[in-house]
Amino acid sequence: MAKHEERPKSPETPRAETSSLSRRSFLGATASGLALGASALACAPEDSASGPDWDREVDVVLVGTGTGLVGGLAAAAAGASVLALEKRSVVGGSTGHSGGVAWVPNNHCMAAEGIEDSRENALLYCTRLAMQQADDALLEAFVDGAPEMLRFVEDNTPLTFRVSTIMGDNADYHPEWPGAVQKGRSVEPVVEREGLLGPELIEGFRQGFEAAGGEILTETPVRRLIVAPDDQGRSRVVGVEAEREGRAFRVRARRGVHLAAGGYEWDPEMKRHFLRGPSAYTLGASGNEGDGIKMAQAIGADLRNMNEVWGITVYVGEAEPLVEHRMGATLNAEIEKRSAGSIVVNARGERFQNEAADYDTTWRSYHTWENWGELGYRNLPAFLLFDGAARERGTIAGMPADQPLPDWVESAPSLPELARKLGIDPAALSRTVARFNAFARELRDPDFHRGESSYDRYGQPDKGITLAPLEQAPFYGAQIAAADLGTCGGARIDASGRVLDPFGEAIPGLYASGNNAGVGSPGTSYGGGGGTIGPAMTFAYLAGRALGETDAGA
Repeated sequence: MAKHEERPKSPETPRAETSSLSRRSFLGATASGLALGASALACAPEDSASGPDWDREVDVVLVGTGTGLVGGLAAAAAGASVLALEKRSVVGGSTGHSGGVAWVPNNHCMAAEGIEDSRENALLYCTRLAMQQADDALLEAFVDGAPEMLRFVEDNTPLTFRVSTIMGDNADYHPEWPGAVQKGRSVEPVVEREGLLGPELIEGFRQGFEAAGGEILTETPVRRLIVAPDDQGRSRVVGVEAEREGRAFRVRARRGVHLAAGGYEWDPEMKRHFLRGPSAYTLGASGNEGDGIKMAQAIGADLRNMNEVWGITVYVGEAEPLVEHRMGATLNAEIEKRSAGSIVVNARGERFQNEAADYDTTWRSYHTWENWGELGYRNLPAFLLFDGAARERGTIAGMPADQPLPDWVESAPSLPELARKLGIDPAALSRTVARFNAFARELRDPDFHRGESSYDRYGQPDKGITLAPLEQAPFYGAQIAAADLGTCGGARIDASGRVLDPFGEAIPGLYASGNNAGVGSPGTSYGGGGGTIGPAMTFAYLAGRALGETDAGA
């Protein structure tokens, strides 16, 4: 389907449950009891796939309206009727307030600018990124499917893409690695304005989806999956139960259900039990409470990548007051810790990271475990410090030099005094800064290699962009913490987006993509700018394409 006009939407919505005693049903019942409690299960009638108690019937139910809309579009473009159910009052999920950049190796936009890439290079780079947390089939599916997905989106929505201008001259986050391409894999929608382009990306998806016949219902949270036996006695997902206008609504999904409901970043209990360390603050959409993951678990889905987030750093003073309002902090700390004349230290006054490295990799550095004494995370709490010259050159807490700083930023005429105010060991901090300054004057950092990668320098040759001594009073500091853009683990899937059980068998009728699928980058680490959105769009497309080719009940 080529570029097109919008078509009208239609209204309404869904509901969910279980039946049959096959191995998969048993697993589903067991997982449900553990994850949701006995009260969450009810028995759908054995003929629920054909019974009269459905409020709606469509080919495909899409749960969530972020990057999953690409999957909904792929299914709709293939002729399937698709109903998307959104928990919140607005579409877009976390993608809607993102930068709108997608990381797509070997794409046609970079080729048009004469930037070379290849399948082989992309696989080499992605395999190292995965850190053995993604199998070869997923890596190949991403590398092969991503360029095809991008062309499909351009052909079927109002969107046109270009090599990212937001990312500047350095888009791959590990540009010195084999297979990396410094610039070109990150793409963004072509728009006239500057700034974050997530709203434009989502609006393009929505227009394409609705023009292809897809329908969106907001304020319709899906509560569970409905499972029934197929003609071979296997348990099959046949629909969903959702809540709409205060009552349960059931929607039959003749071909299947596509879970694209976001991660579990707003479920502190899940984060506490699954993540490798604390990530108390998030920039993820407020509705992301692990709904899709829990529903998949309840019917026996296996999980993957649950120990991972898309990591960032935030100011505690900025983030903490926003938690009760379900709002995320800004990227101020993430950006400012890269500034010349700044360092990050722990309460012992020790540096422990390359402050200019990419945010996702840096997240892990906060979770070094102290294995003696009281035990705990050696690098939490952490603090971001600046000197007066850094204040004059740039911003602290988002404030330029002519604007007052928030009261959670401390200042002092000397480093030992600042250390005492923040709860840092003053003598140790003085030693750390003296060592850092001696090397920074030579534009070197032998301890953590800051400035050595072109990523640290925004693709520029001058290490002075990120390295300068802290020597001009007054000095400033604030507590920072490990946080996230969202979690990136969930239901285990295959290369077509089908959800798998713990035995590696597909659960009929269930697909997943995005942050409720166990895909990640694929694997553990961010590839480059848009490293969350590119894989999510790709696996949504692959799932939607599979659903578009599926016969009802197959």
